[in-house]
Amino acid sequence: MASANFSVNEATCVGCGLCLEACPGNMVGGDVLRLVDGRPVMVDQNKYGWQGCWRCQHCLAACPTGSISIFGLSAGQLSPKPDASIAEDLPKLVRFRRSCRAFKKDDVDEALIDELLDDVSAVPTGGNNQRLEFSVVTSREAMRRVYDAVFSDPAQPGLFETEADDLSALRIYDAPHLFIAHKELGGRNQNGDAVEVNLATAYFELLANARGLGTVISTYSAELLSQHPEALELLGIPENHSFMTVVGFGYPRIRYVRGIAKKRPVHKLS
Repeated sequence: MASANFSVNEATCVGCGLCLEACPGNMVGGDVLRLVDGRPVMVDQNKYGWQGCWRCQHCLAACPTGSISIFGLSAGQLSPKPDASIAEDLPKLVRFRRSCRAFKKDDVDEALIDELLDDVSAVPTGGNNQRLEFSVVTSREAMRRVYDAVFSDPAQPGLFETEADDLSALRIYDAPHLFIAHKELGGRNQNGDAVEVNLATAYFELLANARGLGTVISTYSAELLSQHPEALELLGIPENHSFMTVVGFGYPRIRYVRGIAKKRPVHKLS
């Protein structure tokens, strides 16, 4: 476990033990972190996993004095806790976001796309398994290559006719960019794996809307792309990986000015 690079600043550590309590490996019966002479120590483990270190960084996140470093990360390198305004802003964002079906042709700055990918990497996964992968089309020109890989084969023409400067046959409404979360599904946790893929999709969609981008989630596009190996190769998606949805995104032509209200059936047990 030397690769975890777990260390403690003994000058600032107060020996509170919160890191031990926050450790998932400890919670499920493992022996990962102990207090030795009032300071946390990581016990040598055979491997990362269920009763070992989950690589989750919970110990670092929970430390009230920022005394822990792990995996080359220290408290000063991590984002601080959101302020209280998030309790108002996040519900507003959920109500405000709309499916976008009218995109500008301008490419989104790749630096902004990279920031979104860095943010969505924090999406939860079962046991922090970290086996999710993301594929992203970062330009309209690259989207054209994906489009051609799907529709240039006469034997597999797709369901919609093509137009010279219109990518709408991919059913992401001419969005200039594409985000796909994918993962190998299999074994007894197959349903959980599928949930992780869809969670990443939902997180990315909200993060993109928070940055002022328009998004559209499409299951049809996922099915269409999955039937064309050349397109999957362009996107770097292995043959044994699965995805159920894709997100088309870009700058919206229509800017909404208010959220909406919907009613859903609610079943309460008190």
